[in-house]
Amino acid sequence: MSGFYTDALAREGEAPVLRSFSERDHPNAILLKNAHEAFQQGDLDALFGLMTPDITWHMPGNNVLAGDFVGRDAIMGSFAALQANVDAYWAWPLDYFGSDHHVVLVALVRARKGERTLETKECLLWRVDDGGKLAEVWHMALDEKAWDAFFCGD
Repeated sequence: MSGFYTDALAREGEAPVLRSFSERDHPNAILLKNAHEAFQQGDLDALFGLMTPDITWHMPGNNVLAGDFVGRDAIMGSFAALQANVDAYWAWPLDYFGSDHHVVLVALVRARKGERTLETKECLLWRVDDGGKLAEVWHMALDEKAWDAFFCGD
């Protein structure tokens, strides 16, 4: 995973501008921003350090990425499946919204595999445990039909 995401970002596309964060932002929004930055940089130890050991990732749909993944190893397997099914993948954060027990990331996603492309927004709803760790996430592509078609090779 290391370098895959950042190399793809360096090769293609410009990231949308993310608003500046301030003291008015909820700490859980900053927590998720830090997690996403660790993912972008390929720093998986930092990423999983912000999560509970039994982090659960729910990926809906009818495609090779769909399923429920529990724990670091299972989630790393889903990241490997993502890498295997794209030539390039970008998820640019557009905004973060936080409360005491939940935080949401809205992102613009672009993916390419050969001549096929995908562009959609996604929303990731995260549950934050009482210890301030990311404990569960529900991944939702706003155009699930296009997401399924891309990741099924249709």
